[in-house]
Amino acid sequence: MPRKLIKRISHVEEMTDEKLKQVAAQFRILGEPARLKILRTICSQEKNVQQIVEETKMGQANVSKHLSLMYEHGIVKRRKEGINCYYRLADDSILEICKIASKGVERNLLTKLRQMQGSV
Repeated sequence: MPRKLIKRISHVEEMTDEKLKQVAAQFRILGEPARLKILRTICSQEKNVQQIVEETKMGQANVSKHLSLMYEHGIVKRRKEGINCYYRLADDSILEICKIASKGVERNLLTKLRQMQGSV
């Protein structure tokens, strides 16, 4: 087994139950497509709520609700400037998680496609 993979597995095995609960909570937050859409919008630069609403085509109340929840869980950071509130990713590891999950989805879809083509 590659050394890097062994190190990652070891890290997971060393997590306390409390840490696992916190990780699960972050995955629950990231498990909502609307929140991922918001994160996609702010992944390269911070934006205010109105900009996020315009880019996501979601309602302002809905965007604000999701941003508030992500802020409470440390996924986004915010800064206030006058009456505007600007949001940005709190940590680039969120992008890495999304990238890894996306690659896994693509691999699974390709595997299913190959299986379907093989059975035809």
